[in-house]
Amino acid sequence: MRCGKIVDFQAMSEGLLAAGSRQELNGGLRMNGKVKGGDAAVEQGGAKVVSNERDLLMNGLRFEREKNKVLLDEVIALEDALVNRQMAEFDAVISDETREFWREQLLANREKAETALRELAQAKVADGEGNRRRPLHNRSTARPVRPGDTDSGSVAEGKAVRIRNRAHELRKTEGIPFSTAFRRAEKEAGGE
Repeated sequence: MRCGKIVDFQAMSEGLLAAGSRQELNGGLRMNGKVKGGDAAVEQGGAKVVSNERDLLMNGLRFEREKNKVLLDEVIALEDALVNRQMAEFDAVISDETREFWREQLLANREKAETALRELAQAKVADGEGNRRRPLHNRSTARPVRPGDTDSGSVAEGKAVRIRNRAHELRKTEGIPFSTAFRRAEKEAGGE
């Protein structure tokens, strides 16, 4: 048989203990919810000890919850500072429309989002060094010029205009690229 303090911690943490409940006894034994042994004076003193312990535990729990709240607020503030620093680092790559998307990605999966942003930044730097694509111009608006419509009457310009016009004709009729049609028109004009 075991002697000493018998405390029901689950009932204490749930706040179900009343001030006069009998939970702790010196020399008493708790069996099936009933106390055997001990006297009434010890039971009253034990109830006060249990009440004090319950209050201490509740205060400790309240303190730990407050401490966790403070730590959680600090972690959130540090995460926001880190994300803001990374957003500033990749500001050249991130547009205003995609800013919230990248913020969420950096919070959810920082490593992969940072890798993707670094690759975008490297691609943007590579484009700025001469790998920039040239813009395509709308060639469907270009019209062939007739040989007699030119201002200067030089023979070279007339021949160039005829080659260009013939290339446009070949491109439209045969559906071939302009560069191929131009080479064919040059060969035809060279034989004249």
